Amino acid sequence: MTANPLHIAAQGGWSWTTVGVGLLNLLVGGALVAWIKQRPKMRELEQNAEGKLRDDLMERVRKLEADATAQAALREAERARHEAEMKIMRHRVNNSDQCLDALLLLLKTAPEKVNQAVQHIEEMRTRQRGEIAAEKGAQAGAQVAVTAVLPLITPA
Repeated sequence: MTANPLHIAAQGGWSWTTVGVGLLNLLVGGALVAWIKQRPKMRELEQNAEGKLRDDLMERVRKLEADATAQAALREAERARHEAEMKIMRHRVNNSDQCLDALLLLLKTAPEKVNQAVQHIEEMRTRQRGEIAAEKGAQAGAQVAVTAVLPLITPA
């Protein structure tokens, strides 16, 4: 025969405290068993979360590296453009110096041929202006070509 715990408690065999502690032990034991059973799943979820975070961070690093590469290409193109501009400017200054030197030389050596010298130098300056315009056009075309190609390099 099994004894009914409530019946025993009512007869004075078990106190309400004993019954309460027994129920508390059952609850704590059940919670402990549930926690032990859920622990592997919790570890798996934690590892999956860490793996996803790691993958996300690696993807961000790859994107930043690609962006840095694209920015380096932009800087290199800009540097090349500035270098070309400086070469054109130096060339223009050298041409102007040559014209001035030629005029001074002709004025010193043959003052009677000043009209011819002025006409000759004006023709030279006209030719130089045409060359400068062609250089500027080539430079503008190169800039358009660079800006058309660089978006292809930039990662999406």
